[in-house]
Amino acid sequence: MAGQGLSFLNNESLKLLLFGGKGGVGKTTLAAATALHWASHKSERKILVISTDPAHSLADSFNQPIGDELTPIVGVSNLFAMEINAARRLEEFKREHGETLKTIADRGTYFDQEDIAEFFNLSLPGLDELMAVIEVADIVREGRYDLVILDTAPTGHTLRLLALPQLMEDWIRVLNQMLEKHRYMVAVIGRHRYRPDETDAFLEHMSAALNRLRALLCNESATEFVPVTIPEAMSIAETARLLDSLRDLHICVRTVVVNRVVVRSECPFCEARHVGQARALEEIQERFSAWNLLKLPLMPHQVRGQETLRGMIRVMLGESPAPLPSIFISQVKKLEKQRGVGISSLTQAQLLLFGGKGGVGKTTIASATALHLARSQDKPSSAKTLLFSTDPAHSLSDSLDQEIGNRITPVNGVLQLFALEMDAADLQEELKREYVAEVDEIFDAFLSGSVNIKFDRQVMEELISLTPPGLDELMALMKIMDFIDAGQFDRYVLDLAPTGHALRFLEMPGMMRKWFVTFFKLLLKYQGVVQLTRVGELLRQRSKQLRHVQKLLVAPERCQFVTVTIPEAMAVFETSHLLNRLAELSVTCRWVVVNMVVPDSECTFCGTVRHDQQPYLAEIDTLAPSLIQVPLFAHEIQGIAGLSEVAETIFGGERNG
Repeated sequence: MAGQGLSFLNNESLKLLLFGGKGGVGKTTLAAATALHWASHKSERKILVISTDPAHSLADSFNQPIGDELTPIVGVSNLFAMEINAARRLEEFKREHGETLKTIADRGTYFDQEDIAEFFNLSLPGLDELMAVIEVADIVREGRYDLVILDTAPTGHTLRLLALPQLMEDWIRVLNQMLEKHRYMVAVIGRHRYRPDETDAFLEHMSAALNRLRALLCNESATEFVPVTIPEAMSIAETARLLDSLRDLHICVRTVVVNRVVVRSECPFCEARHVGQARALEEIQERFSAWNLLKLPLMPHQVRGQETLRGMIRVMLGESPAPLPSIFISQVKKLEKQRGVGISSLTQAQLLLFGGKGGVGKTTIASATALHLARSQDKPSSAKTLLFSTDPAHSLSDSLDQEIGNRITPVNGVLQLFALEMDAADLQEELKREYVAEVDEIFDAFLSGSVNIKFDRQVMEELISLTPPGLDELMALMKIMDFIDAGQFDRYVLDLAPTGHALRFLEMPGMMRKWFVTFFKLLLKYQGVVQLTRVGELLRQRSKQLRHVQKLLVAPERCQFVTVTIPEAMAVFETSHLLNRLAELSVTCRWVVVNMVVPDSECTFCGTVRHDQQPYLAEIDTLAPSLIQVPLFAHEIQGIAGLSEVAETIFGGERNG
C-alpha cells in the first residue's frame, strides 16, 4: 500500500516510534529515513532518532559521525541523533545511587560494605540497556522532542530489552525486602516510628520510572512498534514470533514493513530471485494480514547519506519506484577467493563459533559447516557433530527446514548431525529453583520463630534473582561444557547472536565467574546462622564450569571464531570492530567468510550492486587473515539441499585431515 496511509509516517500524535526485526533487514535504514521524513515534512517539529543496539549503525546510515551525545544532522535543523552508550549510563547510575544501594543492603543483611559494593558491581551489568531505555522514556516525558525514533537491536535482544523492566522490578522487590528488616527493627524493637529516608525515595523513584516506561510502551496513541522483515523464511518466522511477543507485551503494531522485494526483470538471475520470493510474499500476505503491509523494493545501491535516504522516503511514500542506475556495467575487477590452504585447521577445532552483523548469513554458514563436518568421509562412523544456538531468536529450525527446539534433535537425512536450540532462560530458572530449594531446606531447621532469621531467609531466597542479564545464555554454554566433558559429541558448532551481544557473551565468563565467587563469599557471612555447605558447593561447581569455558574460548587448537560478513559499508565497519575485540579477548579468528557476493552479470542492476561491493571486498581482504567468498544465490538457502550448495562452495571436496 502507499506510504501516505501509514500511521508511522503521518500520525502526529506519536511520541515514540520503535523499529525492530531480524538482523540485516534494514531496521536502521528505515529508522533513519523515517526520522528524515518527519523532520522534512514538519519543520516545526523536533525529531530525535536513537540507537540502543550495542553495534550502532546510525552514523553509517546518515554518513556522518554521531556517537553518545545529541548530534545535529547536517543540513536539517530540527533533526538530531544519538547512539546511546549504555555502559556509560550504567556507570552514571552506579555513581549516583551506589551509596544508597550499599545502605539498603547493609541494613537488611549480614554483608559488609565491601561485599555489597562488589556484588552490586557484578550484578548490574546487563541492566545498562534498561538505563538507556529509561533515559529514552524520560526524554519523551520531558517533551524536548516531538517524536523519538528508536533503532533497536535484532529481535532476540530487543525482546530481552523490553522484558528488562520486569527484571528491574525483581531488583526493587529484593531491595524492599532488605529494607523491611530495618523498618521492623526500628518500629518494633527500637520502638520508634519509622520515617522514610533516601533509601525509600530511591525505590520510589525507580518504581515510578519503570511505571512510566511501561505506560509509555503500552500507550497505543503515543507509541508504535514497526517490525521490519524481508521475503525469506527465516525472517518471516522471526517476525511472527516478534509479533506474538509484542502482542503479549501490549505494544501497538499497525504496520509491518516488507523490505528488499525483488522486482521483475529480464535478467535471469534477478528473475529467479523474484520468482523465488513469490512463495514467501504469499506467506507474508497470509500470516500478517491483520496489519498494514508496506512493501519496499530491493535497491541497487546501499542506502547511505541523506540523498539516498530521501530516495528511500519517496519509495516509502509511493511517490517513485526504486531508482535504477542509468549506467551499464559488464566488467569489474575480480578478487580471487583465498580458500584451500589451511582450511583444515578450521574444521579440526572442537568448538566453532560463528558471529557477525545481523543478516549476513551466520546461521546459514554455521549450518553448512556443521553439515560438512558430519559428512566428512575420513571421520569414524561414530563421530557426531552438534549444531546449536544460544541466540534468543533461534533460526536453526528455519535454516534446516525442520523443527528443532530445546532438545537434541537428529537432523533429517544426515547421519551423525544433531541440532539444538537451547532454552537458555529455562537453564537459568533451573539454577534458581535448585538454589531456592536448598536455601528453604536449610532455613526450615533454623526458623524457630526468629524474626531475624525470617527476614534473612527472604533475602537469601531472592538474592539469586539478582543475576546479571546474559547469565542464561552463558548457562547454555556451560551445559555444552557438560557434553564436551562427557564426550557426547566430537564437534560443536555455535550460531551466535549478532555482533554486539555476541561480544558481550564472550566477555561474560570472566565476569560471571567473579559473580559466583562473590556470591559464595556473601553466603559465608551466614555460616554463623545456618550451614550453607550444599548451596556453596552448587555455586563452586558453577564457578568451576565457567573456568573451563574461559579456558576453552582462548585455546586456538580447540576453539575458533569464524566471522561472517557481507561486502557493505555497515558490515565491514562492524567486522573490523569485531576482529579487534576478538584479538583483545584472545579468541582466535583465522577465517572471515564474505557472504552474498553478487556474481558477474551484464544486468545493469546486478552490475551496479557488484561494482559497489568491490571496494568493500578489498577492505575485508586487508582485515582478514584468510578469506572465503560465498556467492549470492538466486534462491533462498533453506534445508539440506541448499545448505549442501553452500558447504560445497566453502569446502569443495576437501575433507578433514
